[in-house]
Amino acid sequence: MLNKLFLMISSILILTISLYCVQEQSSFPAENGFDRSKSDPKALQVVDEMWESLGGKDNWQKIRFLSYHWIVEVNGEVRSDYRHDWDRYTNDYRVEGTSRDGQHFVAIFNTQTKAGDVFVDGTRVIEDSTKSKWIERAYGRYINDSYWLIMPYKLNDPGVVLNYEGEKEVDSQVYDVVRVTFEGVGLTPEDTYWAYIGKTDRLMHKWEYLLQDQEAGTKPSGSWWKEWQTFGNIKLAMSKEFEGRPVRIYFEDLIASAKADREIFQLTSKTF
Repeated sequence: MLNKLFLMISSILILTISLYCVQEQSSFPAENGFDRSKSDPKALQVVDEMWESLGGKDNWQKIRFLSYHWIVEVNGEVRSDYRHDWDRYTNDYRVEGTSRDGQHFVAIFNTQTKAGDVFVDGTRVIEDSTKSKWIERAYGRYINDSYWLIMPYKLNDPGVVLNYEGEKEVDSQVYDVVRVTFEGVGLTPEDTYWAYIGKTDRLMHKWEYLLQDQEAGTKPSGSWWKEWQTFGNIKLAMSKEFEGRPVRIYFEDLIASAKADREIFQLTSKTF
């Protein structure tokens, strides 16, 4: 049963890649290309207030370097653990972990060009087609895993459309609900997200989503965004708990800094 559950969760995580893959995170400033006229005023107001609670767009733009472990836990057992290091200014990226077939890998590449190197079980991959496959896998990890960390900071990206869907009370807490859709971006532009933003603290405490490839009548999946912590002048949620499933995604060893650790992009050996 656990294997079936994990496969189901893995498919959900992979599907989030599609909406995000053409919304590259290297553009500065934050609203470069975001068309406010496509969204309704109340949704824009709520998201603008959320930005202030997160720390503000200026402080987010100052975060050059992110480093973290992205971990999936099922029934209290760790099933996946990937280390990420990202220079947001240069688009240099390093991801490290163990593949499903038990191979340890380190991929160091550029998220814009996808040029880079891969080391599998300590050996550099030379053959171009094999290296390309590994880099595509690593790129998928970058897209998916980072979205689980910084999705609230993506709501003013190009192609995003925001609509206010009113207030909703859950467990005696009231949230403003903003529907997030996409116009002309991503491989699956019909995906829909709902951001539950607290009335008092103006942080996102939950998201729900429906993906365009899901069967008609499927109910939205949901996760609670918990353990909001401050890193410098910005806030990030360190734990995401799935509704109705014994699954949690959480982050460890997180660094959010204005200064990049450039040496990490030269490190090809195993770190954990």
